[in-house]
Amino acid sequence: MRQLKSAMTLLKDIYEDRRLLINLSFQDIRKRFSGTYFGIVWGILQPLMTIIIYWAVFQFGFRSGDIGKVPYVLWFISGIVAWLFLSEAFTFASSSFLEYSYLIQKVKFNVNILPLVKILSSCYIHVFFLIITILICASLGYAPTVKLIQILYYIFASIVLLFAISLLSSSVMVFFRDLNQIISIFLLLGMWGTPIAWDMSVFSQDVQHILKLNPFYYLIEGYRDALLGRKWFWEEISMGIYFWCVTIFLLLIGAKIYTRLRPYFADTV
Repeated sequence: MRQLKSAMTLLKDIYEDRRLLINLSFQDIRKRFSGTYFGIVWGILQPLMTIIIYWAVFQFGFRSGDIGKVPYVLWFISGIVAWLFLSEAFTFASSSFLEYSYLIQKVKFNVNILPLVKILSSCYIHVFFLIITILICASLGYAPTVKLIQILYYIFASIVLLFAISLLSSSVMVFFRDLNQIISIFLLLGMWGTPIAWDMSVFSQDVQHILKLNPFYYLIEGYRDALLGRKWFWEEISMGIYFWCVTIFLLLIGAKIYTRLRPYFADTV
């Protein structure tokens, strides 16, 4: 009950500071590219080159064929566009307390919104890439269907999961700076441990069940369902229930750790 109360208080604080949250997220994305000639173009160019390189390697180097009836390029892009958002937002959000240390000194400032500031600022660029992905799909014969609307649900689910894990990681990172390097390794393993560039059907059913325990799997496949018009999210109700149980559990743990460590932030940053 104590963990649930901490989580509810956390969410209440975020709701009350929602306007500040939005303003800070826009300021954050401007700050990220300030002092450069091309500004936000760098935030678009780098992940775009990542997509092109990975696709070229698997499409032409490993000669990956179509996945089911879907061309490999569309299957790959619709998955990696979600992963790039998840990995970038998690990385930036995990160091949010350190980056905004000057705000932590302010007694009346709700520090808990800082991970969300980073997540939302990454989300703005993500929306741009989603538009590009939709246009690519349409040009190759996969025009948007009514199922595309559920992309809003998967974006929301991604933000909630990211907030849950980054609240935990950002709280710990204030005291253990090496966590940043551990997160980089975790994301590298996650990239190859999640079916983004490869088809999971090559494994046995037992291995597939284990791989599906990764909550990122639900989001990656959900993006593909929405962008490629495959199926509705309620058709995978068991996976959805599992995902939200894991996410809520992580949110409760994150809220507990944050509440315990918050009084010591100002003395450490």
